Amino acid sequence: MSKDLANNQTANSTSSDPKQTLKQLIEGNIHYAKKCCCKFGKLKTKQSPKVTLLTCCDSRVPQNLFDMDGLNELFVVKNIGNQFRNSEGSVKYPIIHLRTPLLIVLGHTGCGAIKAALSDNRGEDDAIQRELIGLVNIIKLADQTLAITKVSDENKLALYAQANVDYQIQRILSDFNLKNKVEKQELYVIGMMFDIHCVYGKEAAHTYITNINGVTDGAEIKKMAIVKNLGKNTVDALVKRL
Repeated sequence: MSKDLANNQTANSTSSDPKQTLKQLIEGNIHYAKKCCCKFGKLKTKQSPKVTLLTCCDSRVPQNLFDMDGLNELFVVKNIGNQFRNSEGSVKYPIIHLRTPLLIVLGHTGCGAIKAALSDNRGEDDAIQRELIGLVNIIKLADQTLAITKVSDENKLALYAQANVDYQIQRILSDFNLKNKVEKQELYVIGMMFDIHCVYGKEAAHTYITNINGVTDGAEIKKMAIVKNLGKNTVDALVKRL
């Protein structure tokens, strides 16, 4: 087992009481149901989310990071390292059948999946290895094109995660059905990085736009109509690549 995964398991085993956590979950749901049960009347037969969100299952990447409650707004797909092929059907379903016009591929700084893919994970469970192997190949590709060896560890992980977002978008755009929707402007594929470690900016928890429909040049992204409504100051601050 990789040291990062082992350390995470040790930390969780010493800091979490499962009985107390289950109690917290049930009490939390009771509180939630009291507030929100009336909202489900119109949702019993259909859903109409605005966004398909493909993101990492890291617990530090919360579903509500966009300050949306998630009820009929976000169709969320999570897996190790926000990989398209590992959840292809789950990603394509809301786009094809629910017609979500935005697909966000969200990576994050300090990604544990990237760390694990960088380490010797041959002793890992077979299923975990199968999910990590795609990231290993992406890291090899990134090493060929990026000057990653000369930066800090935090920036190195962020660069790998950013390259992974780019790669996942390439895979998405290589799919005929999804590419066709992008060409018809029925779908926009937005690459983002969630900054936990203040790598992209001075404050944590911001998301930065790094890729739109395969375009990674910041100056070109800033010209796109899809971002114009954000306002120049926001675009200048949050369209950023390492």
